[in-house]
Amino acid sequence: MSAANLIRWSGLMSLLAGVLHVLAAILHPVGEDLAAVISPNWVLAHLLYWASVILLLFGLVGLYARQAEKTGRLGLIGFVLAFIGTAVAEVFLFYAATTMPLIATTAPDLFNQLTAPPAFALPLFGLTFGLGFILFGVATMRAGVLPRWSGLLLIIGILFSMAEGSPIDRALLHAIVTTGHVLLGLGLAWMGYVLWSKRRELAKTPAITPWAIAK
Repeated sequence: MSAANLIRWSGLMSLLAGVLHVLAAILHPVGEDLAAVISPNWVLAHLLYWASVILLLFGLVGLYARQAEKTGRLGLIGFVLAFIGTAVAEVFLFYAATTMPLIATTAPDLFNQLTAPPAFALPLFGLTFGLGFILFGVATMRAGVLPRWSGLLLIIGILFSMAEGSPIDRALLHAIVTTGHVLLGLGLAWMGYVLWSKRRELAKTPAITPWAIAK
């Protein structure tokens, strides 16, 4: 398979990842507490999120490869951080979809103790997934290879979604975080659609060289 076709198929992965991410955000119950975990939508929402990030691991490679020459070092840093953060998210989401509901139903009194994330988890997630996609979005807007507005959607979406845990009204926080995840999913889907639909342009994509990335 040619590099152009690999990039194009990774666009489809990104498109599907974005769509699943939006669906998961809409289905996610309000909050992250015991009541939310035992609600009917919890498992489905997190399984959709989990499938989304698995597809995104493949999609990110093509999204970066398509614009690597134009994004330079900023794009490379954003890609590496976002890829690591997505891999980390995959682990947490699988745990949330399988183990957390089991604990919630069998040991509700111990739920908060047994499901509390380790102290390093949130900073690690913020510095990889959060910062990575912000940098990737900025690099995309600067490069102008993919739609600049799609890069802006990534930035705004990440900023809104990272508001989780803020000391504000529960319903308002859920609306902000949900909006963030929807915008993030739309940005990824938009980028993926562009890669998937533009076969002729991808056929003319030049080979990626180390000196071009390092500019």
